[in-house]
Amino acid sequence: MSPSYADTVKLVEDNEFYWEFNMRMKLSRKGLSAHIIKPEFDALSDRSTVQWKTNNLKALGVIAGDVSLTYQVYIRGATTAADSWRMLEEQFNRNTLKNRLIVTKKLHNFKMESGTLFAVHVDQFKEIVLQMEMIGAPLDETRQVVLLLGSLTDEYRMISTVLENTPNMTLAYAIQALSGVDASDESSSAQQKAFVAKKSYDKRGFNGKCFYCKKTGHKATECRKKKADEEREQVASETSDYAFTATSAMGKTEWLVDSGASSHMTSVRDKFVSMKELKTPVRITIADGKKIDAVAMGTVGLKLMDGTSVTLSDVLYIPEVEGSLISVAKLAEKDVVAQFSKDKCVFRYGDATVMEAKRCGNVYKLKTVGDEVCHAATTSRKEPWAVVHARLGHIPFKRYEQLLTMADGVPRVADAPSDHVCAGCCMGKMREDNFSRSPEKTVKSAGALDLIHSDIMGPMQTKTPGGCTYAVTFIDDFSRHVTVYFTKKKAEVLEKFKMFKADMENATGRKIKRLRSDNGGEYTGRLFKEYLSKQGIRHEKTVPYTPQQNGLAERMNRSLVEMARCMLYHEGIDKKWWAEAVNTSAWIINRIPNTVTVKTAYEIVYEKKPQLKNLKVFGALGYGHIPDEKRRKLDAKAFKCRFLGYEDGVKGYHDLNVETGQVKIHGRLHD
Repeated sequence: MSPSYADTVKLVEDNEFYWEFNMRMKLSRKGLSAHIIKPEFDALSDRSTVQWKTNNLKALGVIAGDVSLTYQVYIRGATTAADSWRMLEEQFNRNTLKNRLIVTKKLHNFKMESGTLFAVHVDQFKEIVLQMEMIGAPLDETRQVVLLLGSLTDEYRMISTVLENTPNMTLAYAIQALSGVDASDESSSAQQKAFVAKKSYDKRGFNGKCFYCKKTGHKATECRKKKADEEREQVASETSDYAFTATSAMGKTEWLVDSGASSHMTSVRDKFVSMKELKTPVRITIADGKKIDAVAMGTVGLKLMDGTSVTLSDVLYIPEVEGSLISVAKLAEKDVVAQFSKDKCVFRYGDATVMEAKRCGNVYKLKTVGDEVCHAATTSRKEPWAVVHARLGHIPFKRYEQLLTMADGVPRVADAPSDHVCAGCCMGKMREDNFSRSPEKTVKSAGALDLIHSDIMGPMQTKTPGGCTYAVTFIDDFSRHVTVYFTKKKAEVLEKFKMFKADMENATGRKIKRLRSDNGGEYTGRLFKEYLSKQGIRHEKTVPYTPQQNGLAERMNRSLVEMARCMLYHEGIDKKWWAEAVNTSAWIINRIPNTVTVKTAYEIVYEKKPQLKNLKVFGALGYGHIPDEKRRKLDAKAFKCRFLGYEDGVKGYHDLNVETGQVKIHGRLHD
């Protein structure tokens, strides 16, 4: 590191670790360090002197001058150098979930790049270790050794294997042993550089056409598109040596937690809920140097000993080696943080504990229930993906895979998604590519009903058979549970809110604390205000012309309408049944995974998993049963109808009699 680092580089997001040290040195050289170091700061005898004030402003100016414009906003209110230093420390070092995720991801994605000197690599590693300590998650020496060895390139494979089997290994000894590898490799570096230079010279002047992408100027062996496509298919090319040294002796119900592996993997085929063969096998190198292939990839459902169900996606199937492996780095990509202690490893998503692995010797093992994996071997009948896709409101396959362990009775698919285009999705979801949608991923409440978001949709172009043109939604911030009511006019919102309040408070045993809405007259009228005041509910209103402040409700309404549109067009249903489609969308959304919670909204509210055994395709033709009491001996036992939704609290379906046009609830419907 250059001595002039702090004089030439301003503070940005990723250099705070170096900037902080060099800034302290810079202030020391100027005789101003007492104004930021607290013990000396408190010991100053007289802060009212002109000299003290002058030096304080100098120190504040030095700090502010070396802070980039992005971070100057955090110290604009500082009146002393100590204030500015404290504000920057709070910004960069506070122990928040975001900071933990950033540093943890950096740790588990840390790999040595080819050509990097080991000394440089160790410096980078020590920086991350220190950052982990600063956020309150220090790494013990054994874990540091494991992570360092797992981050090295192939040229260190032999020495790493020796070190792994050395008793009482220390970090200092490992670094000293590994440092000697650089010297032996220096002689070959010149030849490697010459070879690279020769290759770059040889390919100059090639004006032919690539056989892969059909573009001119390069060969197929140099094609960037080909390499990118191959990388997408392979996902993970290698895992750490020690991983399979440990898993080779594991049982079928045990999963080893591995912080060095790049992918989840298992040799037990019947654990997979869904699986897709890899066009190009993924090559894995195990500890003894043997090369083995991962031949498929899919989703695995696990049932833990405490009854919890967990889904792992992108799991490699490796039939040649017995055992199963959970990749900490792969979980970190899903914002699941691993916290290691001397006797266990706890995986957390936000504040929720997802699962725990117990320490056995020098490894952490996750114990699962025998053969009772979540794909339920008792389910013999499988459905085509196109049918299940339509029954679940046209959700993507990735969300279906997550749902498998979050609900009971989820229909199994007989095939993986193909390139077949779903007409309902095309008609209901298509949008211009340059418009992105980012879901609201922040929970602003501590419990169910602490905060309710509400918005009203309409007027719709088509009236329902009951004359409704509006839909009002109430979304629980904590669980993301959505409830929809349909009205003829906006003035009915208060009446619907009273119904919602009674239903949800009875279901959860909790009270609504806050309601967030826009400034529409339906929410700000005198009667609505009086009711909220009487019930002790605080009303949070958005600033005019800033709908993003009520973004959760806005996005939920868009999701409801989009799913309803897909279902209407998929079966060609008349638009007048839009309310039934929206209501069915809400029923489904409450029972499928979302981007925020680890459980479905239904399970969080009602404290039990949703049951999805009897799903139907919205609008599909079927036959409803006519009870004996309502027909004569020779009358038909069924009538032709269309499925129009579910009824909460009742084991029945809404169906439309094709002949009479009436909608009723029936307990039995055959499709």
